[in-house]
Amino acid sequence: MKRIAVSLAVSAVAVLGGTGVASAAGHPTSNFGDHISGGAVGGTLTWYNRSVGVSGYVRDDAGSGSTTVTFEFRQAGTLFDVQTRTAANDYKTFGWTEPGPSGGFSRVDIYLGHGTGKILVASVPRKV
Repeated sequence: MKRIAVSLAVSAVAVLGGTGVASAAGHPTSNFGDHISGGAVGGTLTWYNRSVGVSGYVRDDAGSGSTTVTFEFRQAGTLFDVQTRTAANDYKTFGWTEPGPSGGFSRVDIYLGHGTGKILVASVPRKV
């Protein structure tokens, strides 16, 4: 039953992602993804002039605890904002556009954590 739910959720992301691609045409994208014991994350960053579109999923495997993905939005050495998305024994999709400073973000650092540990999944530089 869990495999069916995950398959349906993946299909929903693919359908929603297809819709988002049409509106983001002409803007560069960067894919990210990784897994740890207990969970996984995957998705796409879309680089607009100032803002960054974020879409994807976070998955938490059955068991204790939850899995959290953390996004740190930076321009040069300055941290502008932090956003998190969490799943507990579930598969959750997410999507939003993070407003940026003048000149846009220079990179997004993405971390994945389960319980007390977390790892750097990607440090994604701005694409132009």
